[in-house]
Amino acid sequence: MLKKWWVILLQGILLFILGMLIFNNPVEVLTGISLWFGIILLVTGVIGLFGWLFSGSEDRDSWILIWSFVTAVFGVLILTNLLAAMKVITVIFGIWVLMTGFNLTTSGWSLKKENSLGWFLLIIGVLSVAAGLMMIFNISSGIAGVAVILGIQVILSGIALILLSFVKKSLAGKIEDQIKKLKSI
Repeated sequence: MLKKWWVILLQGILLFILGMLIFNNPVEVLTGISLWFGIILLVTGVIGLFGWLFSGSEDRDSWILIWSFVTAVFGVLILTNLLAAMKVITVIFGIWVLMTGFNLTTSGWSLKKENSLGWFLLIIGVLSVAAGLMMIFNISSGIAGVAVILGIQVILSGIALILLSFVKKSLAGKIEDQIKKLKSI
């Protein structure tokens, strides 16, 4: 396992490149997320409907039928109106950023007298509240926000894998040296 450090290095490089592509193509990324979300909902709903149809009459639950039908309908609605799905996703991300901003603002406000880090949290919180509101009320800002969040995550994961590959390579070399020492004894 330690000898395959280059596989992790390659994965890290590919994730880094993917992160850069996400930053450069935010609309396409959000469209892809919306498309896959619609497909997943549609397939999940249809599988639930088939499961209900093919189950015995004693195992049939009307709530499962209703839930599966509603899930399939939402999947179809998303697939037929990707722009609306993109807006919903940006609003959800915006609400998440807004709530995070409120949390950071209140934490920073209570810590600012005790520690200078409180001021940092307060400033980041206020900026997050502003970003969350922009994501909720402006689809362009929302698309950019989603791309930034995903892009940063993918790039950081790529960097972490690249660093891990070098650690594994170094560790593999040390283990090989120890094995050679033991064999020579």
